Amino acid sequence: MSFFKDVSLKSAGSDLIGFLRTSGNHSPWLFLAACVPTAIIIYTFYLDTLEKGKPPPREIIYVESWPATRTIKESKAAIAERQKLKDEMIAREKEAYKAFGRAVGMDVDRIEREARAEQAAQKAEQENQRAGADK
Repeated sequence: MSFFKDVSLKSAGSDLIGFLRTSGNHSPWLFLAACVPTAIIIYTFYLDTLEKGKPPPREIIYVESWPATRTIKESKAAIAERQKLKDEMIAREKEAYKAFGRAVGMDVDRIEREARAEQAAQKAEQENQRAGADK
């Protein structure tokens, strides 16, 4: 803040008025020609911040609703149908990953066999732990 301790708006204004009153090769038009573009640029930045400062409009998300008369049987049927679609999507995704693995030169079938064997070993170990805990 040591820079601003010697600055005063009153003395700056009096210096400007004194400069404009002196006779010389300068004119008020030159002063305006220097100040107007600067003022326009600053005003443009101000308008730009007003426009970009606004938050984006809210996004409305509609949620699927069901009638109050829907039975449990209808709910279970809808859940089963949606689960079937999810299972199909997962199967397609797995096939896409397998195709990609084959395309890059991986032995996808061997990797799948190893993964199944590892899962079976983990399942057997968990069952042994449960059997040991039950005794």
